[in-house]
Amino acid sequence: MKQLFFILFIINSFCAFSQTKKTPDVFEEAYIITLKGDTIRGHIKLPKSKKISELYQKISFRDKTNKIRLYTPDKINGYGYKNYYYIGAFHNNKPCFFKVLSKGKVSLFEIIFEEMEDGVATEFAEFCVMEEKGDGQFKVLETKGVKKQLKDIFKSNKTLAQKINEQKEITFNSETLESYFNEFNQTTPSN
Repeated sequence: MKQLFFILFIINSFCAFSQTKKTPDVFEEAYIITLKGDTIRGHIKLPKSKKISELYQKISFRDKTNKIRLYTPDKINGYGYKNYYYIGAFHNNKPCFFKVLSKGKVSLFEIIFEEMEDGVATEFAEFCVMEEKGDGQFKVLETKGVKKQLKDIFKSNKTLAQKINEQKEITFNSETLESYFNEFNQTTPSN
């Protein structure tokens, strides 16, 4: 009889420890801009998988009435989250959200994709530029030759163009690019 209770105890313990804990949804303050231009404040649901790329494809948004809705880039103009604004636009014929890193004469945007290679998912960032008085099309910054691309973009600000020229290597990440574009957008052109 003792063996039966011991076996039942072991089986019960195994079942209790093998059950997965359900992690609660994590929501953080955010807002959305509707297609009509209205601002709705609420909270954005962060992806459980910790894949940042999900925030560039769709968002779950909880409004003040605690109603949760899924929004894709073609259903809203954009959303604000953690001091950044994300605009809805098309890239490679797919609707997606672009993170606005710098806005001005030449705006800088970031988009994060997930790519599968040999069964392994990898996230990568792509940086796009749009000129205020341009054709309204995103131009992708390439890792190769980024120094030349930046000098061409910033040629109306000789001081910044010279600063970039003097760099041995440009780190191709959001922080570095954002700082250059913010500097350009906050200064007047120099001769």
